[in-house]
Amino acid sequence: MDDEQRPPKSPRSVRSINAHQRSEALKERVYITSTALAVMIAYERDADHATVDGAALTLILTVLGTLMAVFVADVIAHMVRDSALPSGRELAHLGYVSFGSCGVVVVPMGILGISAAGVIDVATALRIISATLAVTLVVVALLAVCRLRIGPWRKALALAITATLGLAAIGIELAVH
Repeated sequence: MDDEQRPPKSPRSVRSINAHQRSEALKERVYITSTALAVMIAYERDADHATVDGAALTLILTVLGTLMAVFVADVIAHMVRDSALPSGRELAHLGYVSFGSCGVVVVPMGILGISAAGVIDVATALRIISATLAVTLVVVALLAVCRLRIGPWRKALALAITATLGLAAIGIELAVH
């Protein structure tokens, strides 16, 4: 059905779509953050040979490659689901979901910049980056669980399960590197 043929959306459905779009973007940011965390931890393992340039290039290429893969996967999934190419609006949404996660590299690149200026060594910068990315994941999980409309025990259980699964995912990613 073309966009022109669709009935107008009620304000409530528009809010739901926006919330859905935000949740998709958040999901990708969590994925990119955990991938960047695993790569930085793995890179830190070889800190004796690590350089700021190497760490920056590794981080940027990891994030860019992952974002491109997510975008391509979303476009292909759209084509399979709808048997059509994405419209301009849908393509913009897919781009927002995928490439909106580029912000994940801002703080780590700033920390690497501080290291390049000689304020801290590369190994320390990599540890700070790893800690920052880990704290980001924890804060996102805490905020998500706090918003749940369930009792405190269920919130604690949801947080424990989320933390366990997150640690398992990062552990598996680290095993590969």
